Amino acid sequence: MAAAFGDFRQVFDSLEDQIAIVDSQGVIVAANAAWRQFSSDNGGEPDGYVGRNYFDVCPAESEDSIAVAHGLRRVIREGVEFRHEYPCHSPTERRWFELLARRLDDPKGPLAVVAHRNVTRRALDGMQARAARVNAALFSALVASSNDAILSYDLDGNIMTWNPAAERLYGYRAEEVIGRSLEIIYPAGWPKRIGEYRDEIVSGALKSFEVVRRTKSGRERQIWVSAAPVFDAAGQLVAVSNIHRDITEWRRHEQSRRMVAEEIVHRSKNMLTVIAALHRRTAAASTSLEDFNLRFGERIKSLATSTDFLTAGNWTAVPLAALVRSQTALFDIAGSDRIEIAGPEIDIRPQAVKVIGMALHELGTNALKHGALATDEGRVRIAWALEDGPDGVGLAFEWQEDGPAFDAAPAGRGFGHTLLTNLSGTLLETSADYRFDRSGVRWRIVLPGKFFAAAGAAPSETGPGGWPAVEADVIA
Repeated sequence: MAAAFGDFRQVFDSLEDQIAIVDSQGVIVAANAAWRQFSSDNGGEPDGYVGRNYFDVCPAESEDSIAVAHGLRRVIREGVEFRHEYPCHSPTERRWFELLARRLDDPKGPLAVVAHRNVTRRALDGMQARAARVNAALFSALVASSNDAILSYDLDGNIMTWNPAAERLYGYRAEEVIGRSLEIIYPAGWPKRIGEYRDEIVSGALKSFEVVRRTKSGRERQIWVSAAPVFDAAGQLVAVSNIHRDITEWRRHEQSRRMVAEEIVHRSKNMLTVIAALHRRTAAASTSLEDFNLRFGERIKSLATSTDFLTAGNWTAVPLAALVRSQTALFDIAGSDRIEIAGPEIDIRPQAVKVIGMALHELGTNALKHGALATDEGRVRIAWALEDGPDGVGLAFEWQEDGPAFDAAPAGRGFGHTLLTNLSGTLLETSADYRFDRSGVRWRIVLPGKFFAAAGAAPSETGPGGWPAVEADVIA
């Protein structure tokens, strides 16, 4: 055998692959220089185990060893080609090899030429590619399942990606917005353009910020934006990514909490005014000290009951008529005919309970101090009714005084005025009309459908706009 390979030894040893020739019994009959060097470098025989049985050198201790032994026997017996990739790690290095075996027919019997090639780089690249695919799939799944809107836009501000949460938040499907400017969700007249945001985000000056954005239906939402530049593998800036979180309700709750805190201070001051007015008006209407004590005690008790009622209303829907009665009982000191209450049976939600309750307290306090209830002839009418509007059925609520005429609105602009104008409208997502004219003080607000529901009716008993039909009930 040595003579057969003598002429080819130089060529055989020059090959980079580690090659051994195995006879039909599995004995290694020749090994090239690369095979011998690998054996020596890894603690094996310097001659590459020539003369030893290949299957003894590689005992069947693993699935790879079993597969190789079976494959080599088939190569020698059947003449098939056999390939197998396997790990062969050293204490200091992770390595993978590919084994390729082919039969070589020899007059003395079939042989197997076994070549081992180091494919570590290919194996690592393959694992990295698979990991990248898994990471990409994982990232796509996270983006798709996120409750936050996740989107990206190119350097010109055109939308590149738009996840399902962005569709839910803004009302646009991905195919409607991809390729269009992100400014499609900017409110009209928004002062800052997309290019300014891009430059500040890329420079690192802007990472998170609060903005107002507009949905497809035209509604404006408070949005918290987290932003970051996107670079490609070469380090080139290619896009900007955004995470948009809707904080509209959170901001509204924050404003409500601040309002309640201010209202506590405001009510504390008003309480003394109310009690003083109660004392004065009750005394004027009383026939004796005993009569005064009885009437005044009832009014103070009514004040406490009204406060408790509003507190309870923070957590459950409250009948509007009951809330109005509770709040106005304090001010109707001259008899039930001075305040007229009229409206259908409606339950209002906690947010509306707070706003309407505080508004009634403010209006009643003002009426008692210098409005319709400050005189014996003054009257107040409180009424509400369902009303069709451009956004569906709303609940129109109105306070109308018939008492002292006003040539002009009072000059003061304290918390009470803010509550009855901007704040009540903001908290109930509508607008409020508060005015002083020759017919007396008037306050009117229309509640959107989310803040109320008709009480005590089955779902099928519907009236205009899909609301349960109810009959107006005058309460006096």
